[in-house]
Amino acid sequence: MKLRNKLFTGFAATVLALSMMVGTALAAEKLPAKYEEAAGGTVVDGQTSSNDVWVKIIGGGSLLYGDADIAHATRSVDITVTGNCSYDVEFIYNSDAAWLTKDQNPEYGLAGESVDGTKVYTFKMDGRGTTWCEAVLNLKNKTEGPLEVTKMEFKDEAGNIILTIPSAEEAAADDAPKTGVVSAALLLGVGAVASAIGTVVLKKKEK
Repeated sequence: MKLRNKLFTGFAATVLALSMMVGTALAAEKLPAKYEEAAGGTVVDGQTSSNDVWVKIIGGGSLLYGDADIAHATRSVDITVTGNCSYDVEFIYNSDAAWLTKDQNPEYGLAGESVDGTKVYTFKMDGRGTTWCEAVLNLKNKTEGPLEVTKMEFKDEAGNIILTIPSAEEAAADDAPKTGVVSAALLLGVGAVASAIGTVVLKKKEK
């Protein structure tokens, strides 16, 4: 009886650990970034901290979405937001020149905004000659309801899209069923239990 309890305890622990690993893997990209539905909610998905969504074309950190050519050609970004709630918007452009906020550019701050479906915000960015080119979006003081930053499209001077995050391939992968990944985790858990049972049986035979 004790052996059975130990085996089931080990199985539960294995599946829990694997499911946590799977959950982390499924939230590998910053976009889409989903907010908690509660009033004042912060980002709960998409590898962000607090209530900010931070996308780096080039600059610091390990997750960079572009290169120098894309950064130098960037003149603006279109940010798509979906949901049904109200909030305040603050955009920040981080480059070699400065950490530019609404204090330096009033167009970067929008109070009392709301969305009921889909909304697109456009902010200017001048990436010429930069070695840091990063877009930061803060959606603060949200009311109760769903809210998600779904896409960023960086554009050149002519208005052509030169970088989309997430890419079409990433978006398709994110929409695809994750049953295969979960099943793999469960199979690994079952395999671990089977291995433990086999070890116990062999030990009994040896005795």
